[in-house]
Amino acid sequence: MSNFDCKEQTNSQGIYEFQIDNDTTLFIKQQNNTLNHGTTIWESSIITAQYMQQLLRSSDNKLKSKRCIELGSGCGLLGLIMCSMGLQTTLTDLEAVLVDVLQDNVKHNLWILNQNRIENNSPFIAQAKILDWTVTQLIPPEFTPPYDYIVATDCVYSLELISHFVRCLNELANEKTLIFCGLERRDPFVVETFINACKGGFYVVKIPEKKLRKMIYKNANNEITVEIYRLKKKKTIK
Repeated sequence: MSNFDCKEQTNSQGIYEFQIDNDTTLFIKQQNNTLNHGTTIWESSIITAQYMQQLLRSSDNKLKSKRCIELGSGCGLLGLIMCSMGLQTTLTDLEAVLVDVLQDNVKHNLWILNQNRIENNSPFIAQAKILDWTVTQLIPPEFTPPYDYIVATDCVYSLELISHFVRCLNELANEKTLIFCGLERRDPFVVETFINACKGGFYVVKIPEKKLRKMIYKNANNEITVEIYRLKKKKTIK
């Protein structure tokens, strides 16, 4: 269980519930019976969402004017949490995932967030867009980098994806962008190759497991199976 205002559960209809506060619960639709792993909520998305919620709650930055993009959003939990913290958030994935789960989850939960927002507060803003970052081309014109925050979970699970993903981060970020990548270490070689590829153009910091455990769990003995890395683009020397 979490040590803050968050309750996670999946009901009999496969709807995943994430309680943001006493008045607001997100309802995330899944499709666990499909062959597309993007239609299921994975542990990395849950842990990274919890971490980012805690991190941004303690941030002194004014988030309403900040923009966030999520890569490989899947069901959209992490991106919707970023939106709930006040960031103008673009959630992206392949067209099939967008049609199956993502666009409905964004539409429904954006309505929930705005119904429960404090009177006179600015509305929450989120949108779902198609983005295949494995295609070797520049980011389409409807995306407007640099973004203030980039988040992603379990986007790199094979060696073939690494160069595409790192290229996409480069296109979407500048030296001020804060990037957070959550993943499960299913294949240590893939993870280490990804980290080394990032180090060429980014400063890479792994969030300590002890810190994650302290922020997320009441019981310090709970095992953390997810790793979160914070990246920041290095300045280009002209």
